[in-house]
Amino acid sequence: MGVAICGKERQATPERPGTTDPAGGGSARVFNESCADSRFREQANVGYFDRSRREFLQLSGLALAGFVLPGAIFGEAGAAEGSAPLPTDEVVAWALRDAGAKVVTNVPATGAVTLFDTYSRLAGVAPVYAFNEELAFTMAHGAAMAGVRSAALIKSHGLAKAANSVIDSLTLGTTAGFVAIVLDDPQGRHSDNIFDLDAFLKGTGMPFKRAGRDGIYDAVLECFLWSEELGTPVALFMDSELIARKTSFIRRRLHPPAATYERNPFRHVLCPPLAPYQKKVLEARMARKDWRDVPVPPLPPVPGGLPPAWRPAASAYVPVFDVFQELRPRIPFVSGDTGLSSLFAFAPFACVDACSYYGGSLPLAIGFHLGAGGHPWAVTGDYAFLAAGHMGLIEALARRIPLKVLVMDNGCAMATGGQPVPEGIFEQVLSGWKPFVSRIDHPRDASSVRSVLTRAILSDRLEIVVARFRA
Repeated sequence: MGVAICGKERQATPERPGTTDPAGGGSARVFNESCADSRFREQANVGYFDRSRREFLQLSGLALAGFVLPGAIFGEAGAAEGSAPLPTDEVVAWALRDAGAKVVTNVPATGAVTLFDTYSRLAGVAPVYAFNEELAFTMAHGAAMAGVRSAALIKSHGLAKAANSVIDSLTLGTTAGFVAIVLDDPQGRHSDNIFDLDAFLKGTGMPFKRAGRDGIYDAVLECFLWSEELGTPVALFMDSELIARKTSFIRRRLHPPAATYERNPFRHVLCPPLAPYQKKVLEARMARKDWRDVPVPPLPPVPGGLPPAWRPAASAYVPVFDVFQELRPRIPFVSGDTGLSSLFAFAPFACVDACSYYGGSLPLAIGFHLGAGGHPWAVTGDYAFLAAGHMGLIEALARRIPLKVLVMDNGCAMATGGQPVPEGIFEQVLSGWKPFVSRIDHPRDASSVRSVLTRAILSDRLEIVVARFRA
C-alpha cells in the first residue's frame, strides 16, 4: 500500500506488530524526521494566535501558551493487514521502542506501571522502579539532556508531585526528545482525589496532547518529534481506562536524534541572575524563533561579583573548587541545584554544567549517566541534600550507578539567609550511607582535597564526599 510522507507516496510493506524486534532491523518503516520538521515549519505561521490566555485555553487539542501543534505529522494509517488489534499498553510500549527511547522511568501507579512492565518485557530488561515521581521525571530529563530519547511513565498525581522539576525542565530544555506519558484518573477510581489534569498542564506551560485509544502509537512518535522541535519536554496524557482496551497500528521507526549535548551554563544553570534571559530563550523556542538572537547578559565573577551577603560563604568554597576545576577534564558532567555552589558554573571556574530545583542535582546527574554513561558528579549543599537530594542516593544504589556527590556542609541554607540545619540532622541522615562517605575536613588544604576527590573520581561505585565548612 502507498504511504504518504511529506506529500510523497512511497511503497511500504506494513509490519505485523510484535513480529520483529525493533532493535534488530526488521521491516519497521523509518519515518524521516526532517519531513516532520518541514511540516512544522510550513504550518508555523497558522499555529500562532495573538489572543489572550483565556481565549487560548478555549482551544482544543495540543496547546501551549498561545499556539497549537499543526496537524498530525503522520498520514492516516490503519491496522497492518492481517494483524489483530493489541492492548493499548503493548501499543504504547512498541511506540516507545520504535521511537528509540533509551531511558524510561516509572513510579508504580495504576495504569502507568502496566505500561512500564510491558515496555520492559519488550525491551528484554528487568524493570527498575523509581520511588518518587520528581526523581523519575528528573532522571528521564537528565537522559534527554545527554542526547538520548527518554520517557517518564507516571500518573497524573505523580506529575503534580514532580511540578518543580517539570517547570524547571522547560527552562533547561532538552537535547533529545523527552515525553512524559501521564495516566489520568478523571473518575477517581484509584486515586486519593480527582483533579483537572488538563488545567494543571496548562498552568505549568508544558506542551501536551490528550490521547484517545485510536492513534495512540502515532501520538507517541509525534510527541517525541514535537519535543525535539521545541527543545522542551512534552506531555502525552490519556485516561487510564484505555490501557485494557485494544487498538490497531502500523509500526514505523524514527531516525535517531541529530542533536548532541553541548555545555551552555547560560541556558542550563537556573539562577536569579539568568532568569530573565532564560525566560526569553524559552519564549523564543516556543515561538520557533532562533533563541541565539537573545542577548546574553554579563555575569559577575565568582565570588567577588556576588551580592555581599553571599560573598563570605562563596569565598570559603574557592579552595575546593580550585582543585575541582583542575580535575574537571576527567569529569563528564556536573549538576548542581539552586544554591551558592552552583554559581561556580561561571567564570573563572566552569565547575558546574547545569542546575535545577533544590535537591535536584542527584537525579539530574543519574539521568545523564543513564543517557551517556561515565561518572557524573552532583554538587549540592547540606540543606538541599536534606530537602530532597538524599532521595537520589536510593535511586543510584538501586541502579548500581557510580554517582559522585560533593556536599558542601556549612550548616545552613546560605542562599536564603542562613537558616540553620538543626544540630545532628545531617549526620543522622548521612549515617546510613557511611560505607560510601569520605570527608574533606580541611578544605584549604589543596593536597588533601585533591586526594579525596581523585579517589572518588577513580572509584566505580557511589561516592559521597562531604566538605566541611562549619565554624
